[in-house]
Amino acid sequence: MAASQFLHAAYPEALSDKPFSQVPNNARVKQQLCEVRVPPHAIAELKRLIQTARLGPETFENSQPEPNAKARVQDHINSVPHFNSEVDYEGHKYTIHYLALFSKRSDAVPLVSIHGWPGCFLEFLPLMNLLQKKYTPDTLPYHFIVPSMPGYTFSSGPPIDRDFSTLDVSRIFQILLRQLGFNDTQYVVAGGDVGSRVARALAVEDQACSAIHLNFCFDLNMHGFPRDNLAAEETRRLETLDEFMRTGVGYGQMHATRPSTISFVLSSNPVALLAWIGEKFATWTDRTPPLDTILTFITVYWLTDTLPRSIYPYRADFASSDEVPSHGNPRWRIPDGKPFGFSSFPKEILPVPRAWVDRTGRVTFWREHEAGGHFAALEVPEVVLGDLEEFVGHVKAERQI
Repeated sequence: MAASQFLHAAYPEALSDKPFSQVPNNARVKQQLCEVRVPPHAIAELKRLIQTARLGPETFENSQPEPNAKARVQDHINSVPHFNSEVDYEGHKYTIHYLALFSKRSDAVPLVSIHGWPGCFLEFLPLMNLLQKKYTPDTLPYHFIVPSMPGYTFSSGPPIDRDFSTLDVSRIFQILLRQLGFNDTQYVVAGGDVGSRVARALAVEDQACSAIHLNFCFDLNMHGFPRDNLAAEETRRLETLDEFMRTGVGYGQMHATRPSTISFVLSSNPVALLAWIGEKFATWTDRTPPLDTILTFITVYWLTDTLPRSIYPYRADFASSDEVPSHGNPRWRIPDGKPFGFSSFPKEILPVPRAWVDRTGRVTFWREHEAGGHFAALEVPEVVLGDLEEFVGHVKAERQI
C-alpha cells in the first residue's frame, strides 16, 4: 500500500493558518502542508487480516472495543503540522515527510531530531505537544523539525537499483534543510538509535550543523574500546550491553543478513508485525508504553509498508566501509570545535560509559537520568525536551549559533 495515499494536501487554504505551520520566509522550495487521513478501506483490510489470523481465545481483557480509536489517533497525529518536500538526490526523486513546529522569530534556532527503528515521527509527538503548550509561534525559540527517514512511514522508500545507507539519508536531509532556507543558518541536530548515525554524519559533513546531541552511541566498531579504569556504574552498563549483545540482537542479524526473508514474513500479516515490533516497545523501555501507543506504531508501520522499506540501515552493521557512518570509526569522529551533547538513560539497551562516547568526539554536555530507556522522547518527553533546551543554551553560550 503506497504510503503517499495517507498524506493529503491541507485544503482548504484556511488550514495554512494552523499554528506553527508558517514555513520560514527564506525557504527556497515550496513546502506542502499536509494532513494524515486513513481511508476506511485500509482499516477494513487491516481488521480482516487480524480476524483471519489464528489468535488465542477471546477474554475480557482483549475484547473491549473502542469504536472511536481511529478518529482519536488520527486527530492526535494531526495535532502537529505535517509537510512534504520533494528532494532530488543522485538521479532519484524522494518525497520526504516531516513534522515541524516553525517559529515566527527571526532568531529561531533550527533543531532537527532524527528517529530510529522501530521508531518514527510518532516518538516525538509528546515532546512537540509540550512545545505547543509552552510556546506560541511568536515565542518559540526553535524551528523544531522531525524528518521521516526514507522508507519510514510517509517518506518514499530507498531506490531499488542501488545500495542505500544512512550516509545517503544524511545527504538527503542536508538538501531538505537547504530547501527550508537553513543553508546560512546554523542548526542543531539530535538523534537516537539509527538516527544517531545520520546525526553524526550531518555533524561531520555539514558546515551548517553547529552542534550535535545524542542519546545513543554504540556500534560493533566500539567493541575494542578499553574497559579498564571505569567506575562501578559504567562497568554495570557494559554488563547490560554485553547481555543484550548475547541475547537481544537476533532481530538485527536478520535485518542485516536476510532482509528480504524477514520482510516477506512480516509483510504477510499485521499480527506477525506486532509480534516482531511490539516486544521491542515492551522490553526496550523503562516502563512499557500503553498498549494503545504500541498499536499506533504498529498500525502506522503496517499501513505504510514501513518494515520492508526501513531495515536497510542494518546492513551497515556488517560493513567495514568508511562511507558508512559509524560511532566507532575515527573517520566519523565529531570535530573538536563542535559542541557535542549526550543524554544517558538507565534502561538503554546498549548503554556505554562516557569514556567511550568521549572517544567519538569531545563531549561538552553530559546528562544522566534516573528514568527512561531506548525510546526516551516517547517515554520521558519532558526530560528530553529539558536536555535539548539546555543543550541549545549551552551551544549559544559557546557562541556556536
